[in-house]
Amino acid sequence: MSNKNITLNTDQELAILEEWNKRGDDPPYVKELIALVFPDVPEEMKDGRSKYGRAVKKFLAEKSLEAKVTNKYYPKEKVELNEDQKEFISNNCSAMKPMDMARLIFEDDKISALDLRYKVVSEFINTLPNQIKYSDSNDDVPVEGGYAPPKSESRAIVRVNKYVHNGIDKDKVTPKIKKNMSTLIAYMHTFRFLHQISTYSVETDRELFESSFVRYTWDKSDLSQEEVDQYIVLSAEVVIASNIQRRVERLQTLLDQNAEDTEGRRMAMSLVEAINTAQTEYNQCVNRQTKLLNELKEKRSQRLSKVLQESASILNLVELWKDEESRNKMIKIAEIRKKNISSEIERLSSMEDIKSRIMGISEEEVLNG
Repeated sequence: MSNKNITLNTDQELAILEEWNKRGDDPPYVKELIALVFPDVPEEMKDGRSKYGRAVKKFLAEKSLEAKVTNKYYPKEKVELNEDQKEFISNNCSAMKPMDMARLIFEDDKISALDLRYKVVSEFINTLPNQIKYSDSNDDVPVEGGYAPPKSESRAIVRVNKYVHNGIDKDKVTPKIKKNMSTLIAYMHTFRFLHQISTYSVETDRELFESSFVRYTWDKSDLSQEEVDQYIVLSAEVVIASNIQRRVERLQTLLDQNAEDTEGRRMAMSLVEAINTAQTEYNQCVNRQTKLLNELKEKRSQRLSKVLQESASILNLVELWKDEESRNKMIKIAEIRKKNISSEIERLSSMEDIKSRIMGISEEEVLNG
C-alpha cells in the first residue's frame, strides 16, 4: 500500500457499514473502525490523522456518516421521565432515597451519582413540595405546618399506641405488624394526607384527623390508593363533625344567656334557627361518614372474600395437616392404600389366575374338575 493513498476494499467497506448499523444511536469511534478493518497495523497508526484513519473517514464522508473521534466531547442524550415514573417518584420520594428510586424505575443497580438517570430523578424531586421529600434522619421531621409523620417502624408503633387502646406490644412485633407499619408510614407520607393535615391550624383538629386516620388504617396493609384517599376524606369528615358540635355548643350557650330579657328573646329566635341549621349540617356529616365507612368495609370485605376463596383449598389442606388427629388419619389412609395396591399387584402377578379368568373358568370349577 502507498503511504499517501489507501483505498478500502469491498469487504472492509461492508465491515464498517455492518459495525455502524449494529451500534444504532451510539456510532463507533474512528479508532475502533481502523482496528476493525486494519487489525494488523501498529497501535500508534490507529488514529484518525493517520493514512488508515483518513481512508476510513473518506469512506464515511461518501456515505454522509461521521464517526466519533477521541479528542472531542459528545454529550449524552438527555433522559426524560415518563408519566408513570413521575407518579412513582411523587408517591414514594418521602420514604425512598433518590438513588434507590432511580435504580428501581430504570431497573439498573449500577446507577451512580454521576449517571444522567440519577440526575434527572433528583431534578424532578426538586420540583416537588418540601413536605413530601425524603429525609435521612430516623426521627420524625416536621414538614410544612409543623406536622411530623412517622418515618420508622418504631415511631409508627408509638403513633398507633397513642390512639389505639391495647394497640401493639413493641416486644412482640410479628412480620404482619411490620408490614402494617410499613404501609401505614407510606399512607401518612402521601401528598393528599400531608396536604389535608397541614390545613388544620388548631392542634386538636390536627390530632383528631390523625387519630381517625391511624385508627382506620393501621391494620389494613392492602388498601389501594383510592381507598387511602377515601379514608383521608372520612377522617376529614370526623373533624368537620367535631367543629359543628363546638359551634352548636357555643350557640346553645348564647341562647341560654339571652333567653331572660325581651331583647334577648328576639335574639334567641335567630340563635334557635342557627342551632337547627348546624344540627342539620351535623346530621348530614354523620350520614356521609356512615355511608363512606360502609362502602369501604363492603369493598374490602369483597376483596378479602375473593382472596380467601382462591386460596381456600390450600389453606384447608394446610390446616388439616396441622391438626395432629387429622394428620394421623391421613397417614393411616395412605398406608392402607399402599397395602391394598401391594396386594393387588401380588394377585395380578399370578399367571394361573389370569389364565383362568381369560378362559372363563372359576376357582370352584377347577377344584371340582
